Amino acid sequence: MTDTSMLPPDLQAAMRARDEAFYAVDAAKWGKYTASDFTTVQQNGQFMSRAERIGNLQTQKQRPYVPREREQHEQQGGLVVTRFFSGGLWVVEVWKRIDGAWATVMTQATTATSTTP
Repeated sequence: MTDTSMLPPDLQAAMRARDEAFYAVDAAKWGKYTASDFTTVQQNGQFMSRAERIGNLQTQKQRPYVPREREQHEQQGGLVVTRFFSGGLWVVEVWKRIDGAWATVMTQATTATSTTP
């Protein structure tokens, strides 16, 4: 597992910007860091495409930013898998370089029963 400080600075910035956009309910900014073929599985088990998730995001209310905790990263070339705890959820994200910029290609969120990985 890789320490966050070992990740490329542009990936760290993309992760932070995407998280901030999520809490600000800024679908355009969130979409900038989300691949066109993105998919997710939400904590309730619902599978969503990028378009469905953007529509879902736009129904939410803005709320205070919650930083990631207990981050773990595995990098293999231009692909990074990250797991973190935030807001009562364990989240797994897969990031990939697409046309020279980082974007997340898939995520899965699970309601936490424990905060220890």
